[in-house]
Amino acid sequence: MNQQTDKRSAILQATLESIAEHGFHGTPTSMIAERAGVGVGTIYRYFRDKDELIHVLYEELENKNKTFVMQDYTEDMPFRERFVHLCRNVFRYLLENRLEFCFLEQYFDSPYGVAKLKQKLDSACEPFQALLESGKQQQVIKDLPLILLFSLIFGPVVHSIKDHNSGLMKLNGTLIDQVIGAMWDAIKR
Repeated sequence: MNQQTDKRSAILQATLESIAEHGFHGTPTSMIAERAGVGVGTIYRYFRDKDELIHVLYEELENKNKTFVMQDYTEDMPFRERFVHLCRNVFRYLLENRLEFCFLEQYFDSPYGVAKLKQKLDSACEPFQALLESGKQQQVIKDLPLILLFSLIFGPVVHSIKDHNSGLMKLNGTLIDQVIGAMWDAIKR
């Protein structure tokens, strides 16, 4: 890595850590710069403003997440098996990457995430979206709006991981499979 790549990476990592700990509004660029070991002006060499920095960080995390979630996934698996496979990988990724979970949770609960979700609903490239659209066409899952299906799937994921991270419960493989089973029951016909 060259020095520019190192600085950019340090800024992104400092942003992730700071936002995960302090939220968007509690994370001024001065905090990011101090944590990254750069001057505030250096941030603006790489990113137009804090909004762009947040969006770039989201895109990098989304790509990392998608790569992880798609590991060992094939279209020739039976429908339910594909659903379970994607869900298990989402759980694994978010449990293994606590800072990313905190950032993504805040991102999707903000105007940033609402705009991104609207954009995603207009594209069929996301693995869950493509699977759900296919399931609706095959009449394997309920014919509900995509956003509601996402809520029935990701609501339990997010809340069970939050409860795990706060110590209210301990997620293990068996419990994760039970949660995924409940999510499947919520969306299947």
